[in-house]
Formats: sequence, C-alpha cells, structure tokens
Amino acid sequence: MKSVVIVQARMTSSRLPGKVMLPLGDKTVLGQVLTRCKKIKGINTVCCAIPIGSEHDILVDEIKKYDCSVFRGSEKNVLERYYQAAKYLEADIVMRITSDCPLINDKVCSEVLDLHLKKQAKYTCNNLPPSWPHGYDCEVFGMQELEDAYKHSSLPDDFEHVTEWMRRTLQVNNLENPEGNQRGIRITLDTPADYEAIKKYMGIN
Repeated sequence: MKSVVIVQARMTSSRLPGKVMLPLGDKTVLGQVLTRCKKIKGINTVCCAIPIGSEHDILVDEIKKYDCSVFRGSEKNVLERYYQAAKYLEADIVMRITSDCPLINDKVCSEVLDLHLKKQAKYTCNNLPPSWPHGYDCEVFGMQELEDAYKHSSLPDDFEHVTEWMRRTLQVNNLENPEGNQRGIRITLDTPADYEAIKKYMGIN
C-alpha cells in the first residue's frame, strides 16, 4: 500500500502573491512545508502539485531541492489536479496538506494517518470540528474516495477545496487535540500580517 502526501502550491495567491517562496528562517515557506512533510511516519512519497503556467515554473527547482515529486495540472480545478497527481503517483492513500501551512506538525499528521489506517476509514482529518492550531490541518483519504469526489463533485467549492464532497457525504474520523481547543493559535499564511505573525512565532526578526 502506497501512502503519499500531496501538497498544493501556486505563485498566484490573491492576497499574498508568491507567498510560498517568501523566506522563512533558513528556507522558503514551501521549503518549510516540504521538510516537515517528509518527516511524516508512514508516508512513501511527498509530491507538490502545482499549476501549469510559466508563472509557476520557479517552484519546480524549489520542490526538487527537497527531493520531492512534482506534478503539474489545472490551476483553477484543484480537485482535478489532486486526482491526476494521485493517479500519477499510483497512490492508495492520500494525505492533503496545503502550502500555506509552513509549520505543519509532522507528529500530528502521523497520528492522523495512523488513525485512518487503524479505523480502515474512508476519510480522516483533524479539523472537523477544529481543535488544533490553525496551520496544523491535514486530511487523509483513499484513492477510491478521491476518484468518487472527482466524479461526483458539482459545487464550485468542491473543485477549489478538493475534499468538500467527502466532508459532506462520508463518515468523518477526526483526531481531536488532547490538550483542548487551540484553534485560536493562527500559524497559517494568507496575508502579510500572517507572515509577520509566523515569523514572530518562530522567533525570527
């Protein structure tokens, strides 16, 4: 059984263009994400799924720097990009992580994957309901569930956010935070203010 992480990334974020290539400590934002993803236990491959288009070409060398796979697909239809990437990787199990989570926690992700496998679940996450810091979010699902989502999704959010169909229609297994609700901690990158807050959280001037 092949378990993969697929990280979605692009250079054309509307609120903070090029955010994944911003410097963060000794790496870029994307470098921080990929480094942490490679530490997740039980994962065979880390792949970064990026859009086709010259504006995104800068990401290819950055991804390869961390010895991760690259897949290129639709910019607007992220669900299709994910599905085609998973097929390309010949994945059985897929973990979804977004590139705006530079402090993604590999131990929490490992626990989500472990829960998914132990429960033989169709869909597992750690944010329904949310209790971990905003920036630790991850989801795990099987290739069949991803294919079903690809075939049956119909709403605009389904194609942008990948797993909306699964979250509506499948039984959800959720990993709760044993330390209580820490959702008030925001360490995700969406705006310039988030970037400054993450640097402060990391102790970077």
